[in-house]
Amino acid sequence: MTRPPHWTLAREVLAGIVHHARRDRPRECCGLLVGRRGLVLAAVATRNVAKGQSRYQIDDAAHIELRRILRACSPRLEIVGVYHSHPAGPARPSGTDIAQAFYPGWIHLIVGMKGRASVRAYRIASGRVQEVSIRRKSGHSI
Repeated sequence: MTRPPHWTLAREVLAGIVHHARRDRPRECCGLLVGRRGLVLAAVATRNVAKGQSRYQIDDAAHIELRRILRACSPRLEIVGVYHSHPAGPARPSGTDIAQAFYPGWIHLIVGMKGRASVRAYRIASGRVQEVSIRRKSGHSI
């Protein structure tokens, strides 16, 4: 499968992710991105089960349950990525983020909360990081 040169997200989806990051601060927030090739249709907030404030871990049960639900969707939808926040840092992957990127096909959306909130996306595979372009659209035009 070829990788899309950019990903399109509804402004409302991005706003929801940033709201989640602000709400969970000073802890990292996390969630899963749902869509299909090049298009993120929804962000599903999950509980951060990691200990401490500077790590995130998606709840395994929530991940499995979302996969089960998506199998019943028509047209076909899938988990296309993950998002999390850096409550006091920039929107770029940490060493831990890179080491724990277990799904090379996923995009990794990061909300940096140092100063004004910023959102950037990456593809992380085999320790290599590549920034991915994000196109913002109003929800009704997707």
